[in-house]
Amino acid sequence: MAPTIWLLAGPPFDAPFFGDVVARLKATGHPEVQALSVVALGATWEASADALARRVGKDDVVVAHGLAIAVALGVAARVPVGHVVLINGPLLALDPLSEAVVRMAALPGAAETVFRPGAWLMWLRSSVGLRRAANNPYSMDRDTVAVVCGGLVADGAARRALCGWLTSVSTPWPPPRASSAPVTLFWGDNDRLHPLGEADAAAVSGTNISIRVASGGRYAWPLEMPWTLADALRSIVVGGAQDGRTVTVTSRLAPRGRKSAGAKRKEV
Repeated sequence: MAPTIWLLAGPPFDAPFFGDVVARLKATGHPEVQALSVVALGATWEASADALARRVGKDDVVVAHGLAIAVALGVAARVPVGHVVLINGPLLALDPLSEAVVRMAALPGAAETVFRPGAWLMWLRSSVGLRRAANNPYSMDRDTVAVVCGGLVADGAARRALCGWLTSVSTPWPPPRASSAPVTLFWGDNDRLHPLGEADAAAVSGTNISIRVASGGRYAWPLEMPWTLADALRSIVVGGAQDGRTVTVTSRLAPRGRKSAGAKRKEV
């Protein structure tokens, strides 16, 4: 049986964030794939990691985007896995925007004020929300945001679960170098929230860490370029662990953080 690919979506995204990636993987001959919301797995990021650790196999590939990175690293610290793929998110500590959202989630009554669907989804659709997370702002239209984010705030129970989960991620999680499995940092290099320099710095700290670059990708690049992620995951499953060298493709853009004195990257 082929290894299962676990696709973990972190807030503000729900499991449908990976819908097109799942479709592409299945269409190209890899039916063993699961897309999950980390909020649905447990009440805290640690509980989410515990729950998933009971389900993954030793050859499985665990993929995490954004705030789900804490869960993937928690799983890799608990049980053997085949490969860990981390996509544009906080590797060692929360970024300023995530810190602000965590603080909002801790406010009394936040589930019925800040995170009520009308206010929360309106902000996500705005020019200061997810439109900045994509190269094509129209890819974050009203319907798309409702599909990929709406489930997390659909009702009171969901919103309270989201607030509780968000407040838990202030707890430190294992660094990428702590994983015994190969770790690929698959980074969109046009993301100002999590610039490529962060991945470079993390790669320097561990011999099991390699870098791939989604050229021109911003924070939500798996939504805009699902085939890029799906095909890379297929190559990881087929090819197994990489040799630890950092590998990128040449970027069409030169965003802030593109150059780093940290990791040496091989351009191919």
